[in-house]
Amino acid sequence: MPGAITHIAIADKIIELIGDNKFNNISLFYCGSIGPDAIHARPGFNREDKKRTHLRDGIRDCEFSEDKNQELFHSRVRDFINDRITDGNKYNDFLKGYVVHLLTDEIFMKTVRQEYIIAMKGEEDTETGKEFFDGFMFDMDDIDYRLAREYPFSRNVREELYKEWGYSVDGLLKHEELSGSKWFVCDKFFDAKSNQYKTPKYITYSRILEFIEESAMNIVVQLSDDRIYRSLF
Repeated sequence: MPGAITHIAIADKIIELIGDNKFNNISLFYCGSIGPDAIHARPGFNREDKKRTHLRDGIRDCEFSEDKNQELFHSRVRDFINDRITDGNKYNDFLKGYVVHLLTDEIFMKTVRQEYIIAMKGEEDTETGKEFFDGFMFDMDDIDYRLAREYPFSRNVREELYKEWGYSVDGLLKHEELSGSKWFVCDKFFDAKSNQYKTPKYITYSRILEFIEESAMNIVVQLSDDRIYRSLF
């Protein structure tokens, strides 16, 4: 849901909130923050493939907030954490970033996505229409271009992304897909020669800056208190 640079900015804000010493490999954490969307690098991927990498198989976006779907999604995230983030796994920080991405999308769907539908003066069924996706992608791409140039990242995140290669997510994503997606993100947003961007139509830049702050703090709480998920931080 949020753009790749928005996800990276939230990972960066989380590092700022909890400190570098909570990580063994910060570069992997940044890489994981854009991991679930690497499915776009798979030839012929479809929406169901993306649902799978986001642990939302069988859950429609417009029904995501229903209690039964919330319980299902949260149980899948818990299983992902418990089964994959284990003592001695050198890719734990990547997997933590992956989880942060999933939780960020959840917050986005409950907040900015709903605001977007209202701003479009649309109904929930507009989510299947071309106008819905075109307007959404226009705004998020524009905001991501601006974030890549203006957001006060704590370090050179482009360099951090390129420090690590060869990781995968068994049963979900291959390392070639993750690498290809990362190259695409850096080429499109960090390495683009043009410094000009357009003006979002429905989602404002200031709203996404607020979303980055809100989401980072929310996720730190979720992953630190052992209530919904096992503490990762």
